Amino acid sequence: MKEVMLKRALILWIGALVLAVLTFPVLADSHMKDEPVATIEIKQWKVGFIIGGGGGSGQLKYKGESYPLEIEGLRIGAVAGIAKADLIGDVYHLNEPADIEGGYTAAEAAIAVGIGGDAWALKNENGVVLKLSGTQKGLELALDLSGMTIKLKEQ
Repeated sequence: MKEVMLKRALILWIGALVLAVLTFPVLADSHMKDEPVATIEIKQWKVGFIIGGGGGSGQLKYKGESYPLEIEGLRIGAVAGIAKADLIGDVYHLNEPADIEGGYTAAEAAIAVGIGGDAWALKNENGVVLKLSGTQKGLELALDLSGMTIKLKEQ
């Protein structure tokens, strides 16, 4: 009787574990199933050694209108070199152009893992998510977009 109860408990535990493993990727990637509401292009320069700085410009395309952007960024850590990045991507959870403004950090780790290669998922305090991909030219050990700040340029 005790063996039967232990086997049932083990089967239930394994079943719960399998369900959790199968469900996690679906939950982690759920925000990317949303439709993008805008697109973005970013041209950014970075330079530094230990403390890195960068800047650039961009363009937000939202509901048939183009909005020029100013890109700023500061990074402290393993920075070495000079690099230029040309990025394009989709914008999620944008309700109005002003929502694009703010500081961006890497989106949840599970989401970023699912993107792969030269791609980044970033999120700001307004809940706007950028899914970016692109190319990097120059000499920098790693392109890290966390800490990037986006502002709308006055037209």
